[in-house]
Amino acid sequence: MNTDDLIEALAGDVRRIPAGRAAWRVVCCSGMGLLATVSVVWLTLGIRDDLAAVADDAAFLMRQVYTLSIAGFAALLLLRLGQPGAPVRVPILGLVATLAMILIAVVLEQSALSGSSHVEAWLGQSWRSCTLRVGAISLAAGPFLFFAARRLAPGRPTMAGFAAGLVAGAVAASAYGLYCPEGTASFMATWYTLGMLAAGIIGAAAGRFLLRW
Repeated sequence: MNTDDLIEALAGDVRRIPAGRAAWRVVCCSGMGLLATVSVVWLTLGIRDDLAAVADDAAFLMRQVYTLSIAGFAALLLLRLGQPGAPVRVPILGLVATLAMILIAVVLEQSALSGSSHVEAWLGQSWRSCTLRVGAISLAAGPFLFFAARRLAPGRPTMAGFAAGLVAGAVAASAYGLYCPEGTASFMATWYTLGMLAAGIIGAAAGRFLLRW
């Protein structure tokens, strides 16, 4: 039996997962990850007292749109990677577009500032802890995303692990935003993004071993 025959024989034994069921599983696990991270933030850091007052604030909304957009496109990437042969162009372009939009916001923000305000907008008051906290909080969501990934059929386990970790990091960043008072695009684009990427890297390292067939 040659290699092609062996691959076809193995593929013939694989039980196909209905696309709708797989998508529903990823959505549910992402939602449970978000609830888990919100619970961790609420129990350990607390929710900001003025949340109701800032819920319609442009900076707060931008942060939530940014982090939840990353979560959504990363979840779609995880779903596509878990279905061998499925195209991944749309979720990757979505992630790139989301990053491009936040970078445009940074450029506009920085161009309107002067002097030390540039650095202040970038560092805020909590740059030392933001990335670490987002990465740590993402650990509460990770098991849910890996549960979903394990029930798919990722042909590239490292990449699928990165996608799962990125979803976990993004929902953690969204949850952390319920506590964090920082409101500049420069802060968000740097320290929140680094936290999400750190979660993705952890996910990639774990996926290399946990998501292998």
